[in-house]
Amino acid sequence: MEMIGVSASASKAGKTTLISLMLEDSCAKTAVIKTSINNELDQYKVINDPKIINQAGTDTARVVEHGADKVILLESPAAELPSAYQLARNLLDDDIDRLFIEGNTIINFLNPDLLFYLENKDEPEKESAKMVKNRANIKINTNTLLSAGKLNGLPFIIQPEKMTCYQAHLLADLLKMSVPQIGKIVKEQDVKIVKCQLGLF
Repeated sequence: MEMIGVSASASKAGKTTLISLMLEDSCAKTAVIKTSINNELDQYKVINDPKIINQAGTDTARVVEHGADKVILLESPAAELPSAYQLARNLLDDDIDRLFIEGNTIINFLNPDLLFYLENKDEPEKESAKMVKNRANIKINTNTLLSAGKLNGLPFIIQPEKMTCYQAHLLADLLKMSVPQIGKIVKEQDVKIVKCQLGLF
């Protein structure tokens, strides 16, 4: 199962928008786990009730509308997030190909195949964002994403100096771009491709 992390510098930075766009026209069977930290809760909540998930106007309903096959909402104190996440994973079907994880704190317990970071420079940076932004593979400007409304041609920054061939192919698929397009961006940003699979980079 491929794991895609989507984190952000602030609330309302476009995490759900990015996931929704990546879900569109996907051939993979997909799941989304959306996390919400609430340290006032005594016990975490793992929510997969369709009546709640599909409630009009919610982020969970948006990703369902864009093609997610399974959506789970986690509400949890930060300390209990790993336990809540494990329970959510156990609720996923075995044939899920691609799992999107939305949130910041949860990323500290995981190792996604690709981690996206949305940066909203108009809002103060959340404390939880400081821990994940340096781990991110791909950084995208929130205003650029929201104004573009599409992925193909969307500017982004590859943060690490190296990227595996697998990650480059996955990135192309997620952003609705061709492998040569990604290859051009990789070269422009002076990123080295390692563990090359087919000699395309």
